[in-house]
Amino acid sequence: MPIFDATSKTVILNWDQTMETPIKIKRIDTDHTENNQFINFTDQIRDTTSHLIIESEKQEKDLPGFLLKKNIFYSALPLEKELDPFLEFLSQINGSPSAAAESALSDPLRQTLDRLDIPVRLTLYIALQCPHCPAVVRTVIPLALYCSNIHLHIIDGSLFPETAQKDAVMSAPCLILEDDFRWTGGVTADEIVKMITSRDPAHLSADTLKTVLEQGDADWITRQMIEKNQIFDAFITLLIHKTWSVRLGAMVVVEALAETDPELAARICPLLIHRFPGKDIPIQGDILYALGEAGDRETMEWIKRKRIQLNHEDLMDAAEEALETLTSKIG
Repeated sequence: MPIFDATSKTVILNWDQTMETPIKIKRIDTDHTENNQFINFTDQIRDTTSHLIIESEKQEKDLPGFLLKKNIFYSALPLEKELDPFLEFLSQINGSPSAAAESALSDPLRQTLDRLDIPVRLTLYIALQCPHCPAVVRTVIPLALYCSNIHLHIIDGSLFPETAQKDAVMSAPCLILEDDFRWTGGVTADEIVKMITSRDPAHLSADTLKTVLEQGDADWITRQMIEKNQIFDAFITLLIHKTWSVRLGAMVVVEALAETDPELAARICPLLIHRFPGKDIPIQGDILYALGEAGDRETMEWIKRKRIQLNHEDLMDAAEEALETLTSKIG
């Protein structure tokens, strides 16, 4: 079934004629029931333009969509009112990171974004029939285009109502900063950047801290928690994350805290002890390791009591190693 009407085809053909070199993006396929719509879109736009190359890759993401840049994921079908801003963005991909955004962002904004040293997640919910959504798309895309630390996910809430419901989105456009602050309706780039830069690191989401770890910035998390004299709630989520590599990155932070600020590191222990029951064996083993690195005498006594109850060889070994580590530190 054709998805582009005559007007849309003309828009695409006109865009195609302005392009000098091909644009390459990636379609992310998932097991979601709407995935076929993205395949259909790909097939039909390929018949209309010669300058858009769409490669496909299967991933375990919740939603399908188009990975436009490493930090920009588009879980929407760019049809109707969304076609123009989508094509405008594609035209900007091949340019330098700053050139395409300079006309949309003021010098002070760009200078502020240049100082942004940690990832931030923006989620923009749109709807094809929404008259205001294209303007917000044109507002947020230059921010992510200019600053790679801004991770932007654009979602069609009418195409993925279950995701919109999970995020308590009632109308579009709706822009969500992390899992906390949100704007409904119009918003300016100045407002967005001001809110981004005024964030308290202690309130960063687990996903953002995970991105920090993946970028090799474990030291930043350590420094921030020491500066705040606080163990971030989201950090505990990383220590018990289902993915081993995430837990490994979080352990680097635990080790650094234990060496630099033992009293602060010890505050991790009651939080991990509380989460120990019911976790998978590998996660429980990593919890025991972290308790050995960060624990105090009270932690040692808990491990001694828990060791008697353990019946898995890996966990018994982990408990013994944790006790040895604690004994060497506190006697």
